[in-house]
Amino acid sequence: MQKLKSRKTFLLVIPRLVQRIGDGYSFPLGIPYVSASLKQAGYNVVTLNLNHHEGTVEAIMREFIFTHGVDVVATGGLSFQYNTIREVIETAKRISPSVITVVGGGIITSDPETAMLALEHADFGVIGEGEHTIREFAATLERDGAFEGVNGLIYDREGKLHKTDPRKEEENIDIFPWPDYVGFDLDKYLATSPSISGLNESHTVFMIASRSCPYNCTFCFHTTGRHYRMRSLDDFFQELEHMIATYKINFITLADELFGIHSERMKEFCSRIKGYGVRWWAQFRVDRISEELMPLLKEAGCAVMSFGLESADNRVLKSMRKGTTIEQIETALQIVYDSGISLEGAFIFGDIAETWETANNTMKWWREHAHYKINLNLITVFPGSALYQEACRRGVIADRVKYLRDGCPQVNISQLTNQQYAKLVRMIMEAPMEMVKTLDDLTLVGTNHRAGRVDLAGTCVVCGHQAQWTQVKLFSTNFLGCPSCGQRYNIGLPAELRKIIDENVKSLIACYGKIAAWGINYHSADLFRNSSVLLGQNVLPVDISTTKQMMDLYGRPVWGPEILSTEQVAAVVVLIPAYFNQIDARIRKEFPGVQTVIDICDLLLPGAAKRLGHYTPILTPM
Repeated sequence: MQKLKSRKTFLLVIPRLVQRIGDGYSFPLGIPYVSASLKQAGYNVVTLNLNHHEGTVEAIMREFIFTHGVDVVATGGLSFQYNTIREVIETAKRISPSVITVVGGGIITSDPETAMLALEHADFGVIGEGEHTIREFAATLERDGAFEGVNGLIYDREGKLHKTDPRKEEENIDIFPWPDYVGFDLDKYLATSPSISGLNESHTVFMIASRSCPYNCTFCFHTTGRHYRMRSLDDFFQELEHMIATYKINFITLADELFGIHSERMKEFCSRIKGYGVRWWAQFRVDRISEELMPLLKEAGCAVMSFGLESADNRVLKSMRKGTTIEQIETALQIVYDSGISLEGAFIFGDIAETWETANNTMKWWREHAHYKINLNLITVFPGSALYQEACRRGVIADRVKYLRDGCPQVNISQLTNQQYAKLVRMIMEAPMEMVKTLDDLTLVGTNHRAGRVDLAGTCVVCGHQAQWTQVKLFSTNFLGCPSCGQRYNIGLPAELRKIIDENVKSLIACYGKIAAWGINYHSADLFRNSSVLLGQNVLPVDISTTKQMMDLYGRPVWGPEILSTEQVAAVVVLIPAYFNQIDARIRKEFPGVQTVIDICDLLLPGAAKRLGHYTPILTPM
């Protein structure tokens, strides 16, 4: 097929998801799929992955836009990535106001009008799958045509947001070209570890074997469409062969919303993949697990089976439209645990049917089965989900635009009173560190602590294996897996690092008088619990979640971000590194009085605080 001669140049940008260059992250596939579709159609495409370029976003994008004569900047992502997505398009408009900006992904698809209002600098939004839409958009742009005929768009028309007709989801997803990695620095990505699911493996690639999900849980929004479609295994394995030959990958993260559905397909997948010698991670359902399946999965290299468990109370599971029961959960987890394959899962508290009784039922079950190391989280009301619609209807989410701009903070939509909810928040933050087994003699190996990564050694309390883990990411929901028996452990902070952090916090207080510590999860709560310095009056705990603001943090209140202005806070330490960029972007935009924003990982080296920001002590050091 003769390709057209494109007059426009498209810059496709993966937003900066890491807090520092060199960190691992979950590689997004949406933009590479769109890039492949545009290139296949013959358009001029320049690609940029901000996660592998040092320097400011503005400096990097300025060079790309002017060097390549960019006409269109396209990006996208999920709702909770609002700040990083906005940074891309806002920066593009600031550099060149004539540049056309396009945003796609779940942030647009889940609630198009709200997202466009919140993003402000987006000229066009792509609703649903982007491969066909972006081609038709590009063709219309090339001929200066009207966008009304391009299905799946939202844009400003005469001062009002206008949505074109919905685009029908593509039934045969084999027709989509494989993701385009040229220019997205996949080689640099593969040299790092994504640090997910306890797997500190390099050369890990994300792939999909299906789109969407056949279920309709109330807390979920299907970013890849409402209709579940499976990719042919022939096409999947052709891509896998290409990835192994080209990039020498040795681990696959199956990014499907749900992989393990059809038993015959799973059996065929296992039969075909075992010959490639790669290990893999995938998401399963507890009602699709059988003892007969386990040997096949293990032989095929399945390293981690992930489950959405959600609750240990059948009333809540029914309310969530989960379609599973606690009895099925118990049976499936026992089967997987006995097989030796590592498992992971999570309970999410706060459904609309959640009561103090149901929450305690789940906590009781969790304590009785602590060896599974199920994660404990609060439910997040994501745009587009049934819970989101209910929260908006009730007025719990009164301002949709503000809610998106705030990063979709957790809200109380349950039957719990605010006082009960505060107790629940405290409970699920303390429980993981108190109840889950810890490694014997966990020790720090060496002094390579930069970027929040350390080398650790310890002895498994289950099988006695003495293991060592390299470049383990601290302050994350990651865990350590015993390489011998698969037992999982929370990553505790070694005592020597706690002491260094305390000394650096003292230095920051000496410099700024009062600091804020932003981000409360079970890692940071554990940090507070063991630190008289952090619990002092000169450190203000901050979190955007109104539910966390209800809790008592070991005698200290948790404040909302507005405390930065009322208390004239000049320095903020971000306690959840994975969200550093989002928090930093918000602080720079809304709180100009803050002089410096510091990643907690930067405080792991002795004397680090004195090298950060403007160090002019205003208090007499103790």
